Amino acid sequence: MVDTRSGKTTAPYTQAQEEQADATLRERREKKELLKQAKLKAIAEEQAAKKKKLEEEMIRLQKEKMLKLQQEEEVKRKAAEEEAATEEEEVEEEPLERRRREERGESSGTKGEDAWMEKKISKWVANLSLGEDEEALLYVPQEEREPFARELEAMEDPLERQTAEDEETLELKFSMMREN
Repeated sequence: MVDTRSGKTTAPYTQAQEEQADATLRERREKKELLKQAKLKAIAEEQAAKKKKLEEEMIRLQKEKMLKLQQEEEVKRKAAEEEAATEEEEVEEEPLERRRREERGESSGTKGEDAWMEKKISKWVANLSLGEDEEALLYVPQEEREPFARELEAMEDPLERQTAEDEETLELKFSMMREN
């Protein structure tokens, strides 16, 4: 027993009480530590799931882009073949048309203008799909584009450079889609 100034006496804990208090405190600390570890594990699993989902989305977007590029190349190739075939036909038909037009009294300049107009329209249509990539780049501030541009300039392998550009563009598109 210990006497205090106010006259009250206090009894120190017994050995059993101290051991019980220590055991209780130890259990509380262990529970807190287990909860903390469980939360950290849950967060890590959640981040891993998000990362995996993001990687799958990036792979899917890359496949879509590759398909789109292949389709565009196919369209361009077909357009070039058609244009070449059209030019061959025009060369073969041109002398006949000149004679007919001269007989009817028409000017010979309209045929050339029509071919020129068709060529311009086909180029314009082919360039419409290119605008999507340029649109994605317009949303990125210049400060963010400059470091990436320096990295690209440092790369010597053109294939590696193109791959990095494609990945950056896909990331930009993906971030734009998430914002919308």
